[in-house]
Amino acid sequence: MAQISGQDVLRAINDLAANQAALQRVVTDVVTSMNNNKGISKPHNYNGIFDWKRTGQICISFLEGDAAIWATPIAENISAHTSNNNIPLTYPDWADFRAAFTARFETADPVTDAKNMLKALYQGKNSVAAYAATFKQYSERTGYSDTDLRDKFYEHLTDRVKDGLVHSQANTSLLANLITEATRIDNRINERFRQKTPFKAVTPATHSLQPINAPFIAHRDPNAMDVDATAR
Repeated sequence: MAQISGQDVLRAINDLAANQAALQRVVTDVVTSMNNNKGISKPHNYNGIFDWKRTGQICISFLEGDAAIWATPIAENISAHTSNNNIPLTYPDWADFRAAFTARFETADPVTDAKNMLKALYQGKNSVAAYAATFKQYSERTGYSDTDLRDKFYEHLTDRVKDGLVHSQANTSLLANLITEATRIDNRINERFRQKTPFKAVTPATHSLQPINAPFIAHRDPNAMDVDATAR
């Protein structure tokens, strides 16, 4: 064990005193800042009046995709009405807006829609994991049994994954087991493909350093005989 000298002890005491002084300054600054902070101002008192126009604009700002495209003209209409009351609102209140939104985006028969989505859903160029994630979004609403869902999931897998399942020893009688094994096979296929694909290094272009090859033009033999193109 290393020996501790008196100078080491003295230096440690001085460092401790310096750190304590620095800590005291930090505490003082925090207390001063808290005393000077006036806090967040209170919001305006709610007057009991529901402002549909402001609420509608806030709600529309959170929409994405098709819903945002659908609601953009409505937001523009609200802004125009705010500037000029003579411009009528497309939807005068929240209830009308909500009814229109529901009619546009909420399905009348979610079970039938979910079944149709599964019918049209294929793995295609996606991974099994991505295919399974989308499949699960709709499968729970179909009312199908696990056996039916398992068969439908298998039917729309790619042929290469099906070929791998033929040689698999795993029990895939349940949907969850089939998804697990199909994902494993798909990952293995993709890994083998990456291993077989040679890596091609990208080198910088050196066009300015290399001469441009002129196109090859065969010189005509002056002693050659002219042959009529129509002759056979």
